[in-house]
Amino acid sequence: MKNTRRGVGAAAALASLALLLAGCSNGPTDGGASGGTTPGDSTAVGVTIDEAHSVGAMASYDIGTTFKATEPVDISLMYRDMPNYPVKDDWMLFSQLEANQNITFTRTDIPFADWSTKRGLTITGGDAPELMPVFYTGEETAYAGSGVLLPISDYVQYMPNFTKILNDWDLADYLDTKRQSDGKYYQLPGLMEIAKVQYSIIVRDDVWEQAGLTEDPTDMAGLKTALQKIKDTGKCTSGYPLSAANNAKDLLQAFGPGYGTSAGEWSLQGSGVVWDSDQSKYVFAGTQDGQKELITYMADLVSSGLMDPESMTQSTADNTAAQAKFTSGQSCAVTGNDQDANNVQKTLKANGIDTTVHMLRIPEGPAGDYIAGGQRFSSGMIFSSKLAEDPHFKAILQFVDWLYFSPEGVEFAQWGVQCDAGVTDSTQCTYTKDASDQRALLADINNAQGLNPAGTKMLTVDYGFSNGVFWPANGTYKDLMLSYYSPIMQDFATKMATKAETDTPPATPMDSDTLQQTGALYTSLKDLVATNDTKFILGQQPMSDWESYVSQLEAASMDQYVQLYNDSVKK
Repeated sequence: MKNTRRGVGAAAALASLALLLAGCSNGPTDGGASGGTTPGDSTAVGVTIDEAHSVGAMASYDIGTTFKATEPVDISLMYRDMPNYPVKDDWMLFSQLEANQNITFTRTDIPFADWSTKRGLTITGGDAPELMPVFYTGEETAYAGSGVLLPISDYVQYMPNFTKILNDWDLADYLDTKRQSDGKYYQLPGLMEIAKVQYSIIVRDDVWEQAGLTEDPTDMAGLKTALQKIKDTGKCTSGYPLSAANNAKDLLQAFGPGYGTSAGEWSLQGSGVVWDSDQSKYVFAGTQDGQKELITYMADLVSSGLMDPESMTQSTADNTAAQAKFTSGQSCAVTGNDQDANNVQKTLKANGIDTTVHMLRIPEGPAGDYIAGGQRFSSGMIFSSKLAEDPHFKAILQFVDWLYFSPEGVEFAQWGVQCDAGVTDSTQCTYTKDASDQRALLADINNAQGLNPAGTKMLTVDYGFSNGVFWPANGTYKDLMLSYYSPIMQDFATKMATKAETDTPPATPMDSDTLQQTGALYTSLKDLVATNDTKFILGQQPMSDWESYVSQLEAASMDQYVQLYNDSVKK
């Protein structure tokens, strides 16, 4: 293992970050490459990497090839160090990659608590490592066009696994919407064969059955009826059947597509605009008729005594308050994701309540049975423009393609090392696979999804596998995704896979000046929406005040903000 740099510089104000970006030179370093891509064409032949920057690359690397550099290659890596599995230099993941792929890393370790701030300072301060994983789509926008990032779209012809599944899974059009004003994209997203919708409502199966419910509600009216039936059992001692974690941000995000909108503060972390196909233009999500209809529905749940009003005001530091009400029997349903579902099921059993839980399929909304488009993009990576100067440039791209996008590489990053026949020594391997390709962790190894909960070793903590730095956090191939999920998540993912995705909106590439304008306007608009959502849902202001709320948004330059998006639509 090469030298490791731990931590980076001190935090700075966002204004300083903007100034740093504005001061960067235009255009990425060429690094001996020539040629160019055609904007909007994800399959265009891009920039050629010359021999001087192909040292260590495989001459015949292609789909189905196990990557191994022809000489040792070290990659500078920005590493997100998670407190629940702190990085260890002796992880099996590192030793296997060095032995089998000829790859080592020089890490810049950034603690998770400082991740958002310090990664930005590292990039803008000129110290960006070559490979920077755990960047979600849109997070690269602030740096694109500054010269510090590699326009990865120029080089995907060297990544056959990525380009194959991008097109096989019909994701190329959506990726094209992420191109910047220069026609290039700078983030390589994680790709998922099926969407992993993370949040829904978790219900106790014993109370569900006692209420006479035999299947998930199919629409929003059915959900309200189901909650009322649960309440009528008298099993929820608080009187409220549903306790929503995260101030119901997760519930609003989950329900939004079914109302033809993007709802809740978590959804607002995007742009806050949605494409109206009837009008052929972007509109502000917070003022849509569907938004009003959804907020009215949520307010009705509270006023009908079906959702605990404290759900909207309890601390958002974590979701333990809502879960505690659920596991203590005060409520009989709680919002959360699959890990939350696994955790509350364990706690129920520990509390002497011998029941299982399941996650409801999100009901169809008035606008249709939808999930938001783009949910088959997971955390991906960005690259420093300095990568193009590395003699191992092509080899590094081949390695990234193999590890993150080939079936073999993804299985390795997710499950670890397959045991040879008869081997059960967890110092040598981590999982077995039978004749029907069913994978199973060794008995003394567990994972965060609830497999082998009695195992004394953690696949992440002790081995480095299933690590979001080396494996897109939500998975890639369908069989691998489902194989790794707990039974609760397998059931939920299978049910949710029958939903349609909302249409891909047109791209809105913006130059740096426009990005600064939208960023300045967006903060106040987002805060107004979040504040008023809470007031409406809690009944602190009547829905008859909706037009007054819209006027507040207009006064905060909502129309100017939306116009910037419509002016940027790629024709």
